[in-house]
Amino acid sequence: MKRLLLLIVLIVTVITTSCSQLKEDVFQEPEAESAARVENSDETDLQEEEPPVADASEFYEMMQSDNRPVAVMIDNDVKESRPQMGLESAYMVYEIIVEGGKSRMMALFKNHDLEKVGPIRSSRHYFLDYALEHDAIYCHAGWSPKAQSDISTLGVNNINGLLGGDESVFWRDSTYDNTWHNMYSGVDQLYEKATEQKGYRGTTEVEHTAYYEEDTELEDGENVSEIDLPYSNWYRVSYEYDSEEKVYKRYVDGEEHMSQTGNILTAKNIIIYKVQNFNLKDNDNVGRQDLKNIGSGTGYYITNGKMIEIEWTKSSRTGKTVYTTEDGEELVLNPGNTFVQIVPATSNITLS
Repeated sequence: MKRLLLLIVLIVTVITTSCSQLKEDVFQEPEAESAARVENSDETDLQEEEPPVADASEFYEMMQSDNRPVAVMIDNDVKESRPQMGLESAYMVYEIIVEGGKSRMMALFKNHDLEKVGPIRSSRHYFLDYALEHDAIYCHAGWSPKAQSDISTLGVNNINGLLGGDESVFWRDSTYDNTWHNMYSGVDQLYEKATEQKGYRGTTEVEHTAYYEEDTELEDGENVSEIDLPYSNWYRVSYEYDSEEKVYKRYVDGEEHMSQTGNILTAKNIIIYKVQNFNLKDNDNVGRQDLKNIGSGTGYYITNGKMIEIEWTKSSRTGKTVYTTEDGEELVLNPGNTFVQIVPATSNITLS
């Protein structure tokens, strides 16, 4: 009997020790440079720390710096890709249609301190046109065949989270999704990777956009408090004006577009214009899109509850998109973030 009790105690001790070791091995934090890092949490309401918001003078000063922008492809194809992190800190966000009638976004950052941005998705070739005109370091996780070819042909300074040594500054966080909508990086790590390891320039001489130093009201602008932008029958973006904060609150398919900080995304400035999109002829035949975005057309600039009509001109893929007002003067933006909504030519835009 004593031998049996001793055997039982020994077995329990071994199991307890093994389980303790297994728990330590499973949950021990991998090295920060590991590309396979996965952060898991059962608390789906976990919120990221709110990045500091620059006031008008701080924003203007940031935009006058020669810091080279970092452009990041942001996943937005399905509901599982939201909420995102980092859009609230971008100085400009481009949203364009992709296959399936959904959209993808490219966020641009001059402030390189942001520690988390994403989820990050693959490149589509027409986003390169806007990264190039900002002289940005272009960051993505994978690419379409056309984007891969164009990145090489155009000599784009890029960081690909699914390629070789670039993987070291990307990780997966399954707090909100445990499939492929969960790859992240930090703008700080991307910038360091680009400048210190890949040898890309860290500064730029490109002055892309003109900004007022102080918040300025649009003269002769029309009142606009609600904006509706259907990208397709399966995806639409809308905005509602908050007159107290003097920003537009953003909605996707009728729901608040939230950040992982727990706050709704907002825009100080909104630029809207239409371009024709069509199916790209490639060997995959999965409905990837192409754009007729080289040329000119008309659009809208909206800020502080007012709207004016504008014209846009883009002479080449690398050329700057020039926005002008009715008097022919180049558009000057209010200090604050801007969403550039490039919508299909068939879209029925509603401003009210």
